[in-house]
Amino acid sequence: AAPFAIYFFLLIIFHMSEYLLTAAYRPDTLSFDNFLLNHSTAYQACVLMAWFEYWIEWTLLPESSLPWPVSKQFGPVSAIGMVLCLMGMFTRALGMSTASTNFSHKIEDVKRAEHTLVTHGIYSVLRHPAYFGFFWWSVGTQILLANPICLLGYTAATWHFFYDRIPHEESLLVEFFGDAYRAYRKETWVGIPLVDWAAKLFPP
Repeated sequence: AAPFAIYFFLLIIFHMSEYLLTAAYRPDTLSFDNFLLNHSTAYQACVLMAWFEYWIEWTLLPESSLPWPVSKQFGPVSAIGMVLCLMGMFTRALGMSTASTNFSHKIEDVKRAEHTLVTHGIYSVLRHPAYFGFFWWSVGTQILLANPICLLGYTAATWHFFYDRIPHEESLLVEFFGDAYRAYRKETWVGIPLVDWAAKLFPP
């Protein structure tokens, strides 16, 4: 089951990188939570459902009986998923490292004295590269595993999470940085389908 082995390896790398990047740039906030293993009950449920779907289809259903023409062997579909995973991981890690001490896994309601508006590097294009990376990483894992049911579930759950989170965070950033953030916001995009549209329709 090559796709699952690749997925599991990337899953370990993803969660390890979350902890190590936090250790490098925000050691003041370092804890077990930074692995994101306990991100939420919904996230843990999604991971278990993805495993369940993959192995049920692998062990109980011959490929000829699947209602979709997708192989559980590593093929073009899984390759696309792997590329999305790697792109998501790289973008998220680059965003975290570029933000450096300005990054936090938790939304900060109060502006720290050392908190600055980061607009260089990847932030000159994406204003939330870590969110962009997480979204496409999440979608990519299910394409890698050729899990059509969980692909829909992961996409919907992750999209809704950022649809709620981004406007709230941006309203705080407007409070912190005022017109500087408003101007920056007009020149960049989120890169998550329809979230950009929603953010423009309902600006903070």
